[in-house]
Amino acid sequence: MAKTEVNLQDAAKAEMEALVEQHNQLVQEISEANGRLAEVKQMIIEKQGYMKGLEACEEQCKEK
Repeated sequence: MAKTEVNLQDAAKAEMEALVEQHNQLVQEISEANGRLAEVKQMIIEKQGYMKGLEACEEQCKEK
């Protein structure tokens, strides 16, 4: 019976290590994705400013 308990503990330990590894990998992926998301958000803000500038320039050109 003790051998079965040890085997169950070994199996549980191996499963726990696999889960921890998956967790750490997912945390890393999420961190990278959040960084990329911040970059894309910044690019959107910059592009919006650029487009507003173009619209303002176009309106000024029409007035002249």
